[in-house]
Amino acid sequence: MPVEEQARFLQELAEDLNSKNIQLPSFPDVVINIRTALEDPTCSSARLASVVQTDAVLVARLLMAANSAFHNRAGIEITNLDLAISRLGFEVVRNTAITLAVAQIFAASEHKKLKSAIKEIWSSSLSLASMSFVIARHAGNVNADNAFLCGLLHEIGRLYILTKATLYPKLLGDPQSLKTVQDQWYASVGKSIIEAWGFSSEIVASLDDEARNAAASGPPSLVDVVFLAKLILGSDEPAEHNAFADPAARLNISAETMTSILEAHDLHAQSMRQSVGG
Repeated sequence: MPVEEQARFLQELAEDLNSKNIQLPSFPDVVINIRTALEDPTCSSARLASVVQTDAVLVARLLMAANSAFHNRAGIEITNLDLAISRLGFEVVRNTAITLAVAQIFAASEHKKLKSAIKEIWSSSLSLASMSFVIARHAGNVNADNAFLCGLLHEIGRLYILTKATLYPKLLGDPQSLKTVQDQWYASVGKSIIEAWGFSSEIVASLDDEARNAAASGPPSLVDVVFLAKLILGSDEPAEHNAFADPAARLNISAETMTSILEAHDLHAQSMRQSVGG
């Protein structure tokens, strides 16, 4: 690929960041309404159900999630939305709605050459979300539902870069150069997108691995969770986690608990894929 085309792409990407012109589709109304409802500490299951009922697909997905192996260990089937919300909890309802919305954003591209790459990013995002969730839940000192969102949104910058590259055919046709650009820029782009979507600064910061160094002396954070999740998922032998000693120790995770974390991840990831696809 000509160096000039890559340079033009990077210049335009930098201009997008500087002007905060990083754009992906907005979340659907039901997600915004759920987030608004949950900002009220007096929100009830009935009120949340009335919001959710406006989206038939979300209703079906929540019922599916409530009856999944991860959330229904007793095997008691639920067919009522109010009961499903009670079983799942408000934050799971919020996260399922957000996951569905993000899935729709990933599926929106009509560029045939991107299908495989987009599917790979989406599958990786779901897996990272599930691993981040179960690590945080085992750690007990980091919000697991926010950890899930961190994992889910971690690679959204890669999607933006990939779709923008459709305007640069030679870059799109050079997988190695495109991957290099994604690796170098996805975190900055992702931060801009997540900020525009109104997520907390803590979730935005989870995209920055270097933030671990700044927070190393403080309490465990979402940055630690996502960092460890990426290490585990990138390892051929995750049970042998000597290389993960520092982040694992910060999160109170021992070698003995690693097997249960891996099992919980597989179960949670399966539940999410059944609920939202991927």
